[in-house]
Amino acid sequence: MDLSSLLSFSSVTVAIVVILLILLVSRTLQWPANVPPGPSGYPIVGSMPLLRKGNVLETFRKLRAQYGDVFSIQIGPMLTVVINGTDALKEAFVKRADEFSDRPSSYFIKKCFHFKGIGPSSGEHWKQTRTFSLSTLRNFGFGKKSLESRVQEEIEAYFGIIEKQNGQPYDVNEVTTMAISNIICSITFGNRFEYTDAKFQRLTSLFAENFRLNSVGGTIRSFPVLRFLPGDMFNIKKLTQNLTDIKSFVFEQIAEHRNTFEEENQRDFIDAFLRQQNKHGEHDPIFDDMNLSISVMNLFTAGTDTTATIIRWAIIYLIHNKPIQDKLRQEIETVVGTSRLPSLGDKPSMPYYEAFITEVFRMGNIVPLSVPHGAKKDIQFRGMIIPKGSSIIPNLDSVMTDPDLFENPDQFQPERFLGKDGQMNGKERTVMAFSLGRRICLGESLARLELFLFLTSLLQRFEFLPESPDKLPSFDSTLGVARASTDYKCCAVKLK
Repeated sequence: MDLSSLLSFSSVTVAIVVILLILLVSRTLQWPANVPPGPSGYPIVGSMPLLRKGNVLETFRKLRAQYGDVFSIQIGPMLTVVINGTDALKEAFVKRADEFSDRPSSYFIKKCFHFKGIGPSSGEHWKQTRTFSLSTLRNFGFGKKSLESRVQEEIEAYFGIIEKQNGQPYDVNEVTTMAISNIICSITFGNRFEYTDAKFQRLTSLFAENFRLNSVGGTIRSFPVLRFLPGDMFNIKKLTQNLTDIKSFVFEQIAEHRNTFEEENQRDFIDAFLRQQNKHGEHDPIFDDMNLSISVMNLFTAGTDTTATIIRWAIIYLIHNKPIQDKLRQEIETVVGTSRLPSLGDKPSMPYYEAFITEVFRMGNIVPLSVPHGAKKDIQFRGMIIPKGSSIIPNLDSVMTDPDLFENPDQFQPERFLGKDGQMNGKERTVMAFSLGRRICLGESLARLELFLFLTSLLQRFEFLPESPDKLPSFDSTLGVARASTDYKCCAVKLK
């Protein structure tokens, strides 16, 4: 390209960007006067500089103290309404779920997910996809004892990796993510993978990288014009390429299933979907291959990274609180013994474990801002207007860290959930670990089953210690799809 062509191209690009920015600014001027209160934003970027100053969760706590349980911030051209506190959250997402259950429409969701799947879709498409998915997953054992053998099979493979370390430091993240991913693989694809399988390693690494790059989705949603910039300074191309590669892997699985499909032998989630596709026709907007691929990706995101993240936080708190680790192990030995693995039937007899994992949910706080919802029309809420097209954030952190609900909320205290009789006291119902309302996490029952079996089995066989006496794992975190602990190593010493 010669200089004159380059200048011409640059001029056109600048002109396009300027026009788009003008349109974005004009959009902000259309908001009604009684939108929820909030800080004054800067032209174009809105409140993004405020959010980038430090901890977003701490910033939201300060804004709530200043503006109340419902406040708004401008993120680029988009008005974002943040809803805080148990009462306001339940009023919006439970009592008025019809108005608050959509997803925001954006270039990113259209480009990467085609408004399909369990998570990104809205309206009737979402209702039908979720209904099918929930029914199918229940048929394959979600929350039932029939799934227990699959989880225990994976636990044994997981133990094999840990035992090879001979009590030396190991990376908790990598092996835990692969173990939890394999359970989802068995449900969606009908088989598990060896941890050394190159394709499986590639799949889990792609999901892990996109987990870290999740903020890209928010950036491109707020500033879709950024996709026209040369290079990839915001990792937009990297994120979309990773998603393309993941979809290719899933499409390969779909093709293999179609070639071996038997109507009366439903092996897994893909087979169940193909059966419906045959019934409705492959051009049905719900039961097409794209919706299947996106739904499988959603199951991996919801069922792998979040559960693995909770296990990582649980091990951190076990290492930092040896008396709690010892008390849990004592309960396991009393109820289960040492001659067999824990089973789901043991769970009702183990209230201290239940209190412990509930406190991990609260302190780990892995989805503090849930997933953005969207206003499909103007919504009147508590005397204010949430304009059509706004993004709506359920601030679950406002519940998890509320001192009115939890005394000394910065301290790890499983006993806060136990009554004088040693049983759960009902406070666990205030912990919104899996969000709330119609968009509550589809995989909650699987996650609770996995967490119970993994953590109790680990504590039955191993003592968890820091990498070295002077190097305890950090409580620092990164906020992407989930609030994840920073990478760490620990020692799992086999008990005699």
